[in-house]
Amino acid sequence: MQAEAISTGLVRSSPARRLAGLGPRSALASATALAVVAAATWGFGTPQMGLDADLARVLRFMAAIKLALAAIALTASWWRLGRPCDGWRTMAYISGPPLAVGGSMLLLALHSFGVAAVTLHGGLLAVLVASLTDRNFFANRQL
Repeated sequence: MQAEAISTGLVRSSPARRLAGLGPRSALASATALAVVAAATWGFGTPQMGLDADLARVLRFMAAIKLALAAIALTASWWRLGRPCDGWRTMAYISGPPLAVGGSMLLLALHSFGVAAVTLHGGLLAVLVASLTDRNFFANRQL
């Protein structure tokens, strides 16, 4: 029965495959590149908020730490997308890191703190929830 469904093309593809015909890793790379370009255009193209120099230095240091966390989430998602995973987790692994990278770049530019915080923490939370509930994140892990 399943062989018939495969031969006729009735097997559902993952949401990442339906996303412009890209594989999950290609979709992750494309979305991250788009987030970097969008954050650079929106955040670095406008004048910075008027902040004290010391406060700006501390905020940029914190944004750099958060950018490192986003890079870790991107690496973990890239690694996990090397193997098949189910629907919503695939979308979390694809959409979470670009949101985190874009948000941390906006923080680095000291621009739109509210939008930056929501996207950054939402992206990191998406990857964290997906990885903690994914039985196949680590091959021999028992839940």
